Amino acid sequence: MKLLFMETTKIAPSVTVGQIQRLLGEHGASHILMEYENGEISGLVFNIRGPDSDMPFRLPCRWKAILQILQSRRKRHTIRSDWESHAKRVAWRQILRWVEAQLALVETGMVKVQEVFMPYLIVNKTKTLYEQLESTKFQLIHKEKREI
Repeated sequence: MKLLFMETTKIAPSVTVGQIQRLLGEHGASHILMEYENGEISGLVFNIRGPDSDMPFRLPCRWKAILQILQSRRKRHTIRSDWESHAKRVAWRQILRWVEAQLALVETGMVKVQEVFMPYLIVNKTKTLYEQLESTKFQLIHKEKREI
């Protein structure tokens, strides 16, 4: 059985989130806020300076997808009391590694920091750009029906 990327991590989400915040701050983020769900961190919201103003981004931690994978692989006799904690540790470590890889591209000048986080741009008070596009089935422009 192949392990998930970062599956063996023992590093607490709070430590990983701190590392992500430091990296974001080093690359121009300001106003880094933590979002919480049921008393635990569920995402980061931060601003990055755009051409004319600050651009807000939301970076969620969707750990439940990892939980499903971990639980689907368990054997009947294996009971783990901290499945959720483990899934959260893995998810945050994966996010950290993704952020590190994206910022490596920024450091080389291959991309702009706003570019790599674009799917996470908050376009209204509740949705990211990706979520907004997903809700419209990825239609950028409304096409009118034309009769010929």
